[in-house]
Amino acid sequence: MEKEHNKYDITYKQLITRIPKLYRFMAKYKWIILGLGFFDIISNFVSTLPPLIIQYCVDELIPLRDIFSLNIFFSLIIIIYIVISGLFLGHIYIRWYLQYNIRKDIREKLFNALLLKSPVFYSKRVSGEITSRMNNDVGSVAYLASDAFFDFLNTILKIVFTLLMLFYLSWQITLAMIVLIIIQYIFVSIIMNYFKKYRKRVSEKWGRLLGFLQEVLSNIKIVMAFGNENYESSRHLRKSREHIKDSIKLGITNRMFEVVATIFWHAFYITIIVYGLRLLTGNEISLGVLLAFIMLVRNLFEPIFGLSGTMIFTIAAFVSIDRIYEYIDYPDELDIADDPEDIDCSKGEIEFENVKFRYEKEKDKIALDGVSIKIKDGESVAIVGPSGAGKSTIINLILRFYDPESGTILFNGKRITNLDVDHYRKNISIVFQDALLFNDTIMKNITYADLNATKEQVEMACKDADILEFINELPLKFDTVIGERGLKLSGGQRQRLSIARALLKDPKILILDEATASIDSISENVIQEAIEKIMNDRTTIIIAHRLTTIVGVDRIIVMENGKVAETGTHSELLARHGVYHKLWTTQMKENESEILF
Repeated sequence: MEKEHNKYDITYKQLITRIPKLYRFMAKYKWIILGLGFFDIISNFVSTLPPLIIQYCVDELIPLRDIFSLNIFFSLIIIIYIVISGLFLGHIYIRWYLQYNIRKDIREKLFNALLLKSPVFYSKRVSGEITSRMNNDVGSVAYLASDAFFDFLNTILKIVFTLLMLFYLSWQITLAMIVLIIIQYIFVSIIMNYFKKYRKRVSEKWGRLLGFLQEVLSNIKIVMAFGNENYESSRHLRKSREHIKDSIKLGITNRMFEVVATIFWHAFYITIIVYGLRLLTGNEISLGVLLAFIMLVRNLFEPIFGLSGTMIFTIAAFVSIDRIYEYIDYPDELDIADDPEDIDCSKGEIEFENVKFRYEKEKDKIALDGVSIKIKDGESVAIVGPSGAGKSTIINLILRFYDPESGTILFNGKRITNLDVDHYRKNISIVFQDALLFNDTIMKNITYADLNATKEQVEMACKDADILEFINELPLKFDTVIGERGLKLSGGQRQRLSIARALLKDPKILILDEATASIDSISENVIQEAIEKIMNDRTTIIIAHRLTTIVGVDRIIVMENGKVAETGTHSELLARHGVYHKLWTTQMKENESEILF
């Protein structure tokens, strides 16, 4: 746990190295930022003038009883505050404009980076953690690039201008203030170290808690089916307690700043009054100078503690910069060609040449061990085998979700690593075992395969998938919203919708990844008839669990332990009495048992 926390440790010296990363998000708005910075310089300088005007009035005009000049100077002070307040409102608006636009830019950059990550990236992370970075960390960095930046600039300017004015009024009292500031800084630094520690823990534990909640709620049927509500409740309570424990420590640490602020607030004023009255008694300063000093010290005290608070959120935001760039700069898992070759889209032929692959090169056992297969254009091929044999791995490599450890994969005679990934994938459509659908209309779900498809093309794809009649019977037809993951439809309807989406792409290669494994036998027969119609004139690769669905394919490839055990037609493989014969015999016995019971 501590190792994970130390991963994002940032010292003050290391903050400098993060500034270029922060500037990348701010560069687009540099002229707005420069304009606001210039305004801050002018406004902070002008804000120090009223105490000096008061000092002049008390020491010079009041003894002369010059009421006319007093009224002029008092009116000037009022005008200064009105102008500064009006400009400050405009300043606030522009800062909000900056923050939300920078937030949008960061989220867009992060989201676009996430879209390009391979399944390897997502297999190592829970979705709640990713959501946390998209929300909390993006918000922190946007705040840092807008509000925190100008808060910090304002604070520094106000401290500098105020100290200059204080030195001008009385260098003795100013030196006393500086001693107090140094002591205060020591206390604040100690508290801030604890704050950084607990802030990182809270952030990490909150991300894990979100991931846990999302995982459980997305599998709520499994939880209820196995009666594990109390178990998940106890897990949630345990994780919540871990988060709350550090959150309480964080809150207490944060309140310590208020305690220190209160102590030093009184220390500042007691020092000014006691030391100032002593100097006043000795005629070393005037009454006007003492009054101006009391007014100015507020300009010094508030930004100092404002700086402490700004630094707290700055540290947290710089941690968020690292967390965001960890995703943005995550190395590509795929070997992307700089100058991709042209793709022959006239046919769909796939060939594996001595392909080896493992999901984790250092840990996992090998998933494919020297696989060599060739699937010809227009051929229908089924890939079968026991669980873990390598069937899904072949599909993952064909789709180029991963690249092989060694060996070559060819599409129409060219290495897929030399082709443009997006262009290559446009030649392939897949229907997964679990229909993956969006909470949108039927039309939007189907046209996800081709955003420019016409309604006629969509209807043709639905007709081929044997779902057009069902859609036309719905009150809203293609405008019907199907719910999250298509829950308003039956399993067979969702799967036929997935087939229609795959067909709309008019692919050269159609992959059916156990497309009928998770539905009832009646729906399976309907879908099987639709599949048989759409297999014509295109290369079809079928991952099959129910062997009865692939009896009529051109060729069957049998996988075992990551290797090709045997290939042939259904009848040829049965005649060999090999792996396929064993699988077939076992499955037929299971079917007979189901019929008997």
